Amino acid sequence: MRHSLAAVVLAIALPLASPALADKLSGMGLNLYGNYFNFAKANLPSAPVKVIKVGSFKVELQHTRLSAIKKMFGGEIRSLGGDSLGNWLCYHTDGSKGGPAANTWFISNQLGGGEFTMMVAVEAAAPDKIPADCDAAPAKFAVPDLGIPGLGATTADLKAAFGAASGSKISYRNDRPGGYSDVGQYVGYVLSGGKVTGYGAGETSIPTKH
Repeated sequence: MRHSLAAVVLAIALPLASPALADKLSGMGLNLYGNYFNFAKANLPSAPVKVIKVGSFKVELQHTRLSAIKKMFGGEIRSLGGDSLGNWLCYHTDGSKGGPAANTWFISNQLGGGEFTMMVAVEAAAPDKIPADCDAAPAKFAVPDLGIPGLGATTADLKAAFGAASGSKISYRNDRPGGYSDVGQYVGYVLSGGKVTGYGAGETSIPTKH
């Protein structure tokens, strides 16, 4: 029996972090992992994020292991603890080697078994302030390119890319059927003064039976 996309809606819409644990994950990483955005309704005709480029390294949602990212860039895989299976890597770039000063999170949740990257979040940061849940990025690390408007993009840029954009907190979602699972991809943006200060993307999938 095939699971409906309503199950995907629930997996996206419900908070994935309890208040007691969520304070260990910060910023845009927490926004995307928790229930800050409203991803309850699909509003995109196709999934906007394909492959995420981190310099010469490529990350694919639901397929790239956190261990592979750690092997490439180092850092500590942190965990929310308990039975949450909320694990992540976070890197802080100070902008001194080109690119923006930013914090970048690669996050796995229960659906990723705490192992596979289910979300990637990026947030503008002060050059000299590394959050407690992040590590200083190595020289070969680059702020990810998700193939969609990023930090500093304007509301007009989002409208051009997605067809609509309004407010300081913007949510997008696409649902698509897969061979063995239905897939929901979601993208969230935070804007200040009409410009993007944080954004990220994630996916969730529900196995189907034939």
